[in-house]
Amino acid sequence: MKIGILLGALLGFLGAVVLVAWYGLSDVGETIELAGWLGFVAMIAFHMVPVALCGVAWRALFEDPRPGWLAFVWFRWVRDAGSDLLALLPGTGEMLGIRAMKLGGIDVGTASAATVVDITVEMAAQLAFTLLGLVIMLDNPESPVVAWTLIGLAMITPLVCAMVFAQRLGLLGLLERFADKLAAEFGWTVLSQVGGIEARIHKLYENRKALARAGVTHFIAWIVGVGEAGIALAMMGVRPGIGTLIVLESLTFALRSAAFFVPAAAGVQEGGYVLLGGALGIGPDFALALSLMKRGRELVLGTVALLLWHAVESRRLWRSGRTEPRVMVASSEPPENR
Repeated sequence: MKIGILLGALLGFLGAVVLVAWYGLSDVGETIELAGWLGFVAMIAFHMVPVALCGVAWRALFEDPRPGWLAFVWFRWVRDAGSDLLALLPGTGEMLGIRAMKLGGIDVGTASAATVVDITVEMAAQLAFTLLGLVIMLDNPESPVVAWTLIGLAMITPLVCAMVFAQRLGLLGLLERFADKLAAEFGWTVLSQVGGIEARIHKLYENRKALARAGVTHFIAWIVGVGEAGIALAMMGVRPGIGTLIVLESLTFALRSAAFFVPAAAGVQEGGYVLLGGALGIGPDFALALSLMKRGRELVLGTVALLLWHAVESRRLWRSGRTEPRVMVASSEPPENR
């Protein structure tokens, strides 16, 4: 499995390099220069809007008392940072998010269950987002993008169904029992804290109103998120309509989701933007520049989040070290000789 992940990352990276070389490094670089630092900073700032909405959607799954929405924005930011920068280790983003929630006062079992449900709800919202792209393209049924949209739906729909069926068929219960066994045999107390995760997941699904709020908020986040691409392209002098942006982003993210076995969808995202951008009237150099700017945004925001998370962990360890009780060592010498 590790070899497969490394091979996928290598092939994806080489694919991205080939695309940049094919369309000309200087041309792509000049296109990025058109956006400039102002465009890049605007992308970074705007991206925090859909991140905040995703945090609010995650929080909707919890009942009171629960941390405030800013705390959940932080949890989501950390989760995305782990997924973007530590993609060679599957599930790292989710584990970091659960760890951040634990430090925020949420027990590991509840945090794990809510993470599973949140990912499922977000994937369902992404499916609706891709369907919206298809509806928009129906105005031009002869466009090849319609066929690609159907392909995107065919790739993402099984993923959503697989996640739902895995939770309904009790597969998580098998993992839970395996974790209990490891905790009992090897003394891994952390694993024992995820007990009852399957029951907690089912309980979260029983709250239909909370699921609906989370799903609608995630759907809004997907739509709002297209503004990031719009800002970057506008700074380059390209101003596609909102419908074009929705089609471009929905299909590209569908490709990314389908290529989950490729770390960070390396090469897949770049190829998707070039292929779809060309069909939508966006030049390949502009589409490739957009993808590379998004990679840069992932690097900046991810690095900042991981540094802040490291500072939080270091501060916690420092405090726990200072609060450890001091042990007085008994001495056989009389007090006057000490």
